[in-house]
Amino acid sequence: MRCWRRWSVLLVLVSAGGAPQAGCRRSGPSYVAARTLVHRHCVACHSDQPTVAAFPIAAGGIELDTAEQMQHYAERIKVRVVEDRDMPLLNKTEMTDQERALLGAWVDRGRIGPDEAR
Repeated sequence: MRCWRRWSVLLVLVSAGGAPQAGCRRSGPSYVAARTLVHRHCVACHSDQPTVAAFPIAAGGIELDTAEQMQHYAERIKVRVVEDRDMPLLNKTEMTDQERALLGAWVDRGRIGPDEAR
């Protein structure tokens, strides 16, 4: 079955709650692209060892140091960064709309981790 046909099947499966078929690569932002943004805009406050003096421990108890942590909190990242737009706090790191969209797309397209095939 060609990849485009698999995508048609994928759409049906996703709408029915199924999983994607093996062999067809997921598209969307890479983990590296998402990780770069999280590192630039989030880990100063959301880390095991925050670098922002106002946060001696991870803000809200949310640590984003590892891929697993990013994947675990992906939905929350999307809500706070993309939907509510209240993170980064007061947008002190000047996150752009394009960066917000990239993080949202990373979440929507499967929270791809560093070891997952693309």
